[in-house]
Amino acid sequence: KSSLINALLGARLAYTSKQPGKTRAIHFYAWKEAKKILVDLPGYGYAKAAQNEREKWEKFIQAYFEQDTHLEQVVLLLDARHGPTEVDQKAIEFLSLRGIPVTFVFAKADALKTQSQRTLRKREAVEGLKQLGYEVELPFWVSSLEKIGMKELKKYLCS
Repeated sequence: KSSLINALLGARLAYTSKQPGKTRAIHFYAWKEAKKILVDLPGYGYAKAAQNEREKWEKFIQAYFEQDTHLEQVVLLLDARHGPTEVDQKAIEFLSLRGIPVTFVFAKADALKTQSQRTLRKREAVEGLKQLGYEVELPFWVSSLEKIGMKELKKYLCS
């Protein structure tokens, strides 16, 4: 997530780590190019944290979504290698129930090495999102490491 933020902003502002779940607070970034404020919330999926810590994050994130009256959209990062997990599905349902617009971004697209892997994963991902009530033709598939899909995502978010 932090690598994606840095790639979008064109600067190394967000702290990156090999270990997921390092973001433990809300971070605000002025995205001058898009004339927007980009907000980084704690991740909910792969962080190595105690259950009570995760529950605190959940309440923290929920309170943020309820308080931010200028929220334009949520960019929901999903792992291209795994697709929407059970935890992702809960996040999607939470956002859907509140009518919050969501842009789906599948990160780590570079991990899908063959065309058949990419085709299969994309089909599964779109089908999984449809089952959750989202008609998503083309979610974004990106790799901040190899810059796959970054121009398209940046153009979309800046518009």
